[in-house]
Amino acid sequence: MTGMCGFVGRVDGTLLNRMGRLLPQSGHDVHILQYDQAHFAMRASAHHGLERFGDRLVACGGHLLNAEGMPLSIHDVAEGYGRGGVQFFDGLDGHYSIAIWDASLRALVLARDPFGVMPLVFAGGENWTAFASHYKALLALPQISAAPDLLAINTFLYNGWAPPGRTFFKDLRPVLPGSVVLIGASEPKIIRTKPRARDYETPHEPVTPNHVLEAVERSVNAYAHDTTAKYGVSLSGGVDSALIAALLHKCLPRTQLCSFTVGHGESDPDIIGARQTSSILGISHREVIVRPKDLIELLPKTVWCLEDPGGYDEFPQLYALARGAAGKVDMLFSGNMCDTLFAGMPAHRRLWLGRHVPGAKRILNELRSAELSGTLPASWPARAVHYAIKGRHPLPAPCSAGPDQSRLATEEMAFADEDSPFFRMLGSALASWDNRMGAQQVLAAEFGLRSCMPYASKHLIDLALRIPDRQKVGPTQVKVILRKAAELILPRAITHRKKYIQQFRYDSKMADVMDHLYSRLFVSSRPAQSRIVSPAEVERLLRRGKRPYKPLEIRWLWNAITAEIWTQQFVDRRDEFLGDRSGDIGPTSI
Repeated sequence: MTGMCGFVGRVDGTLLNRMGRLLPQSGHDVHILQYDQAHFAMRASAHHGLERFGDRLVACGGHLLNAEGMPLSIHDVAEGYGRGGVQFFDGLDGHYSIAIWDASLRALVLARDPFGVMPLVFAGGENWTAFASHYKALLALPQISAAPDLLAINTFLYNGWAPPGRTFFKDLRPVLPGSVVLIGASEPKIIRTKPRARDYETPHEPVTPNHVLEAVERSVNAYAHDTTAKYGVSLSGGVDSALIAALLHKCLPRTQLCSFTVGHGESDPDIIGARQTSSILGISHREVIVRPKDLIELLPKTVWCLEDPGGYDEFPQLYALARGAAGKVDMLFSGNMCDTLFAGMPAHRRLWLGRHVPGAKRILNELRSAELSGTLPASWPARAVHYAIKGRHPLPAPCSAGPDQSRLATEEMAFADEDSPFFRMLGSALASWDNRMGAQQVLAAEFGLRSCMPYASKHLIDLALRIPDRQKVGPTQVKVILRKAAELILPRAITHRKKYIQQFRYDSKMADVMDHLYSRLFVSSRPAQSRIVSPAEVERLLRRGKRPYKPLEIRWLWNAITAEIWTQQFVDRRDEFLGDRSGDIGPTSI
């Protein structure tokens, strides 16, 4: 992944060099190009993604494709934008972040792919704008405040993600996925690029499994043009990544593929399922085992890479997987975004139940309210479900980053009364996607890997918006049409395998590690003014005795701990980002 940054306005070369050195080390040198008011920098082994074309300065990062799935160069981007302006981005596919200084418009143009696989953040003030692929680089600017966005952090503490369009810092904003931001003399203007969910009618006509398979295959093939690269697949126990692996194997029959799986041990369903899939496909397979004690080392490094933390158990494990794949492959494919497009998440199952099972919507809403408040549900049916799933004790209330308890995430049951709830839910996700895909990209890039997510392609989004709800979720299955498509090339032992969430075992060992992290991070000697998460709130979450934590208790603690790690790495050390040795900054240790 190529790191890039830039500044429009008055700036000196020393400051831009400092910004460039804070980008991940995909290259040793910081390449700087200046034209008119714009100064762009790129940290890479070469500066092929940074050039001037007439009255435009262009920087590109990622894997750019045209509408037919063919690779594009920075010259193609410059020519396409020159011909079509902002409309050019409607036909651009792949994973990309693009910055263009258009001197004719006196405007900075920032663009990002539909699901934000490539990260891109910006900030601005009077007569200046700055952008970067990683917001570490922006913290080198004294104009940018270190004030945290407490509402965004509070949303993370409840939901596990910073809300769309926000970061943990008040002054820093991500470019929304699937958007172009025009920044000129007036307020920034946001333009949604195609596919736009609002342009689609509610789907009714069914699609065929062959049509779905052909669309996924086309997307996989678009990322497999480099005949010199070594290809790998991040393989879970599910059908999403298995289908990617099978199609990649078909596209590159003479290439030795390698798959990688991460899990907590021999009993992990992902380890077991991925091992079976790799054996059936004849792929060289490697397993990465992560134990709870490994979190003491992994969590600070993962938060440093992610910048805004998130993802619960998944991201430290993906950090370890990327580290295990480093040097063995160049490109790492994954099945991310399949669940969003084809309705494969637990939220989709709950939404189906809320719509089709009498009384289920009310019970599910009660359970969600109880989960957030730390109380027992009011009605006896909801309380009975709570007892069966979570135990007979109310869960502790979540910790808060401030007095404002409002949350910015959409509740899934809000779609239950819609005519086509899964279609509406997908449209909402496309309009307000958060930064989790960009997070996975930077984890891979930390170890020099190019991350490929074929399900995030525009033509697959277009297809998903045309699939009726009845083909996505049924009484016994999620991702119904995707599984039928996969059956055309994979055995039912893979296509009908149950989906599992990637997580640790929440046993006594995990509980001991959580207690250790709490004791190391929330120490009384820490200055009160730098606190974001209240130690008293976190202490209420701690277990009594030696019992293991319940899953939701782990979740609340996890979010509080990672928020504290973030504070110590980015807020407490802000002065280091402003200093001459900023390029030497790295993750703290616990």
